Amino acid sequence: MVADPLQPRIEHEIAELRGLFPAITACHSALLQAKDDGSARWSLHLDIRAQQAQLIVSGPAEESAEGAVAAAGRMARERLAALPWTLAP
Repeated sequence: MVADPLQPRIEHEIAELRGLFPAITACHSALLQAKDDGSARWSLHLDIRAQQAQLIVSGPAEESAEGAVAAAGRMARERLAALPWTLAP
């Protein structure tokens, strides 16, 4: 399965988010594969939590699992940076 070798990369992405946004108390991830017309597409979904706040990031579908991890990480950083609660520990 492709997801197993990617687990350290996903954990690294989550660790970077926690380092940038100290208010994060938990982050759960799910790497999903969908087959459309025979070709696989990947997307990473992140459930990011802070006290009394939650952000769900559904990354875009990408042709590679690695691309899905990177795209969801970028999307999460952009969305977290726009929220006032994310910078407070």
